[in-house]
Amino acid sequence: MTRKSSSRGIFRDAIQLLTGTLGGRLILLVALPFLTRLYEPDDFKLLAVFIALISSISVVSCLRMDVAIPLAENDDDATNLLAISLIAAAISSILIFVLSMISPEALALSIGTPGIEPYFWLISLGIFLGAGYTALQYWATRMHRFGLIARTRISQSATGAGSMLGLGWFGIAPLGLLIGNLLTLSAGGFLLSIQTWKNDQRKFAKINRKRIRETLVKYRRFMIFSTPEAFTNVISVQIPILIFAAHSGAEAGQLYLSMQVVAIPMTLMGASFAQVYASRAAAEQTNATLHKFTAMMMRRLFFTGLLPMILVILFGPMVFTFIFGTEWQRAGQIAAWIAPWMLAQLISSPVSMVMSLIGYQKEMLYISVFGAVARIAVVVIASHLFSSIILEAYAVASAIFFIASSIVFYRASKLPPRLHGGSTSG
Repeated sequence: MTRKSSSRGIFRDAIQLLTGTLGGRLILLVALPFLTRLYEPDDFKLLAVFIALISSISVVSCLRMDVAIPLAENDDDATNLLAISLIAAAISSILIFVLSMISPEALALSIGTPGIEPYFWLISLGIFLGAGYTALQYWATRMHRFGLIARTRISQSATGAGSMLGLGWFGIAPLGLLIGNLLTLSAGGFLLSIQTWKNDQRKFAKINRKRIRETLVKYRRFMIFSTPEAFTNVISVQIPILIFAAHSGAEAGQLYLSMQVVAIPMTLMGASFAQVYASRAAAEQTNATLHKFTAMMMRRLFFTGLLPMILVILFGPMVFTFIFGTEWQRAGQIAAWIAPWMLAQLISSPVSMVMSLIGYQKEMLYISVFGAVARIAVVVIASHLFSSIILEAYAVASAIFFIASSIVFYRASKLPPRLHGGSTSG
């Protein structure tokens, strides 16, 4: 395959995913002006904390064996990795449910969100749904079913937005937002699971306890290094949200809205490119063209996100006030501040998988820990010394971190893979 045809294939796959991603986000964006009138900022604050808790745990509940699925050496390994991921997600969900029921009031106070305790059981369910969807999505990525993934994203948004609007219309708040979020996760997972079983059930005959144990050992580097790395990455985003909720009240709701309009679409666009990158990076490494492939991907990501960033910076506050109402003007100001951070993250995150591919999971862990500690430290310091600009300080620190990470990942793409299995075995 020539580099030109490979580039066209990459772009075609990314366009499929982006179509589903942006179509899904468009559904939610159309619903948001109605949602902001059906629910109060405090309801969105609770939703922000709810999502922060689910995201922080679900990303590691598969022990990062899900990430190894598209990189696995063969389909037998990949099917057992999928089984490990789903089993681990179920166990994690049950453990969180049991722990949250021991002292729900104390737990709610410890995260600065009294009133969330009746919904802890929904959080444990959301952890399984979120982790399960991610694992199945990685399997679909391995199978190059990008059109299927795109359809799940549209079905997720339609289901979630419809349920939030319907429950909000009947005054079921804030529960309507929380249930809508869970239905969003379940809709995508249901469609993926049905299609996966329909297309691949013969492959799953190779799953057994012996193979699961062997696969767990073979891909242990993902569990040992990628799990803490992913956790530090997600808490560097979610812990500040919990701090905002505890110290700034409804400000967390304003942040949630700005993230829905700006950050989440950019993150999902990055995830679309990341899936394409993951599906092709191993072949590019074999052909000794990984650094060129990585550079091409980063250029495409930059130009994809540049115009949206400029528009948000210039018109964010005005547009938010016009569409969502005057009480959401602060969300527009926040959106303008986080736009450069989102562009930097859009470039960096999809190609971060290069560190796993070349066997540098340990170094990726160090990068993630440093980024998490530095960004959380900025929030803590700002909350004590400059309480009026906590969000702004966090956005600037995050942009700097992701710019530096992009440079590191590009340079890493030029390195030879480590011995002893590179991206897979330990």
